[in-house]
Amino acid sequence: MHASFVLAGAGFEAARRLPGQDRFHGHSFRALARCDSQNSSQSALQAALRQAAAAFDYAEINQALADADDLSLAHHLRAALPAPAALSLRAAPHSGVLLDNGQELSWINVQFEAAHQLPNVPPGHKCGRLHGHGFGVRLVADARRAGRAELEAAWAPLRQRLHHRYLNDIEGLANPTSEVLAHWLYQRLDGALPGLAWVEVRETHSAGSQYDGQRFRIWKEQRFESAMPLDAAGNYSGHSYLVRLMLTGSLDRTMGWVLDFGDVKDRFKPIYRQLDHNPLDKLAGLYRNDSAAVAEWVHAQLSPLVPELSRIDLMEDDDSGVSLLFRHDMRWPLL
Repeated sequence: MHASFVLAGAGFEAARRLPGQDRFHGHSFRALARCDSQNSSQSALQAALRQAAAAFDYAEINQALADADDLSLAHHLRAALPAPAALSLRAAPHSGVLLDNGQELSWINVQFEAAHQLPNVPPGHKCGRLHGHGFGVRLVADARRAGRAELEAAWAPLRQRLHHRYLNDIEGLANPTSEVLAHWLYQRLDGALPGLAWVEVRETHSAGSQYDGQRFRIWKEQRFESAMPLDAAGNYSGHSYLVRLMLTGSLDRTMGWVLDFGDVKDRFKPIYRQLDHNPLDKLAGLYRNDSAAVAEWVHAQLSPLVPELSRIDLMEDDDSGVSLLFRHDMRWPLL
């Protein structure tokens, strides 16, 4: 059992004056929408979002909206879509809002740099060696209770504890996997940050974890270069695809993870070889020549190897893609 969604993105450059400010300032805004494929096609969703975004491009948002804050702008964009949808709006380089699953959420992306090693991995595992990361963190909370200022204030003391530190020396982080770190951050923010929804931790640009107080989710991304039929005349085009493999599961109490990111990559390798630098319409068992069918093909191949698999995103480019959510976790947030 799965649900199929289409994804569409659009960006625009705009200026606005927020409440309490006496001058205009501008940002590069970016919106991403997700809609059930039974309610809208990808092309219809993309066209509607682009049209809504174009109305603000190189314009003053206050001329169109009485309230130009992030939530009002996100609601305005979502109202222009052809069907009910989740919508994420990045309204500044490292912050934005999300409308999803009946929630209004604000988020910030922040960073810290630290060293660590994982003490429980098998001998020879690279993560058992002392190494480090520029960690990325996303904090997400109820937008009506905590905005960017509250999120940044809640993050500041935690960054002081983590930045330029050896994580294993910090109480509670003796085995500092990304899942353990997400849990550690959530515990310290819960109660201190009103409306805390979840915490994400990214060790690299292609892998990360999420904890919402109840469940752990992780993801691993890979890119592949492939051809796809363009028309009935037999012509081909191509894409630099991004596939995002998302897993939901319980934490292994010894290892401190849902599944090793390296294991996810290794189990995906034989599937990746069939995708990369190949014509996708020649995949054995592919029943239709489109991204949704390719994502379903990936699921059919990978799910026996990774039973924790609960979502696949397949992006043709930054503005168009598909998302499959499976019975393991049908409420994966858009972010």
